[in-house]
Amino acid sequence: MDKPNYYAIIPAEVRYSNLKPNAKLLYGEITALSGKLGYCYATNNYFAELYGVSKNTISSWISDLKKLGFINVNVERNAKKQIIKRCIGITKKMDSPIHKKMKGNNTS
Repeated sequence: MDKPNYYAIIPAEVRYSNLKPNAKLLYGEITALSGKLGYCYATNNYFAELYGVSKNTISSWISDLKKLGFINVNVERNAKKQIIKRCIGITKKMDSPIHKKMKGNNTS
């Protein structure tokens, strides 16, 4: 995957939450990757390489974001219960000026 060339958005509710700072940054990355499709399908391995941390660390950050209701995660599994696709979506509607400009920028 190429590094995205989109804006990352971290609304005040996320910025001033009790999340770890890098979980907030991950939220911003998810918003950047979600710009085209409305969801992000990047793997924990992708995020781990991007931020130089372990996949377990990424998993922890994603769990924290889910617990606070900032993201939702939908997983598709095959007959052997192996994950074949994961979609991460932003659950909070952003109402910032930059988000209003991005609405017409969605190609999906």
